[in-house]
Amino acid sequence: MARSATKTLGSAAGLAEAGLVPRETLAQLERVAARYAVSLTPAMAELIDPADPLDPIARQFVPDPAELDTRPEELADPIGDDAHSPLEGVVHRYPDRVLLKLVHVCPVYCRFCFRREMVGPGRRRTLSHAALAAALDYVRSHPEIWEVI
Repeated sequence: MARSATKTLGSAAGLAEAGLVPRETLAQLERVAARYAVSLTPAMAELIDPADPLDPIARQFVPDPAELDTRPEELADPIGDDAHSPLEGVVHRYPDRVLLKLVHVCPVYCRFCFRREMVGPGRRRTLSHAALAAALDYVRSHPEIWEVI
């Protein structure tokens, strides 16, 4: 198992120091971390077997250089949130429910996250007071909405 981390690992260098990635991959992983957030809690790090290159938990949370490969058919908005976002922080895909995105940070960053372009360091962390007020007004003005996620 991985060496016990005492704090959340938030960089490729931190992952290497914890023994979770080989030092020789550090330059590649730093390029991935520059584009997509890295964060791994001590509890999750402890579950990773660094001797297993296919460790399922590592594959969920440890950056991989393949993340920077983009295929021509890939979409910038793979789940189509933009088409259903009437205003910042609101996704109204279904008539009776909305997704309210209050924060854009996570305690861990999943490598497969379909919202990873908009979360993490360097991005807006929370909705502004004005954006939150507008989002709540939007929900109030649509009585068909019975669920806010």
